[in-house]
Amino acid sequence: MNTAQANPALSQLEDIVLPEQISQLPIAPGFWILAIVIIAVIIFAVTKLKKNRRYNAPKKVALAELELLDVSTPQYATDINTLLKRTAMSYFPREDFAKLDGDIWYSWLAIRLSAQDANQMSELLKKRYQKDGLSKQDCMQLKNLTEKWLNKSGHLIALNKVPIQAQSTPTSQQSEATCSQ
Repeated sequence: MNTAQANPALSQLEDIVLPEQISQLPIAPGFWILAIVIIAVIIFAVTKLKKNRRYNAPKKVALAELELLDVSTPQYATDINTLLKRTAMSYFPREDFAKLDGDIWYSWLAIRLSAQDANQMSELLKKRYQKDGLSKQDCMQLKNLTEKWLNKSGHLIALNKVPIQAQSTPTSQQSEATCSQ
């Protein structure tokens, strides 16, 4: 028996009409703009992070080498000075820093430290050529100052941007180099 014959009301029903499929494209222009902005921000952030990581890599290597240095050796201050110079030469041209010593070197190092720490660091580094050298406490203090200098955030300043009043004359720098030999 047919259902339409059993119930005449069912014969008057029509089939269900499905709505048209909604298209995913084109998306509204606002979403395209938002997608472009998000992609641009992600690209900018990734490149900035990579550039920052690449810039800080020599300082991280220097910090690792600092931990490997033996504090009890008599040439500890010379090793620290060499480490700081190598770090500086990884950021700037070699000819700017290779022969640098004396007041100009200490004033360049002082830019990244407070005045008190800079004075302590320069005094400790000056002791590297003295007969007695550094005591164990001086070595630990120099290590802490060097860590502070290496951990300081921000970019290093080129040597030609060191304040002029902090720079010494070439004759006084040469005389210190002569005395240190």
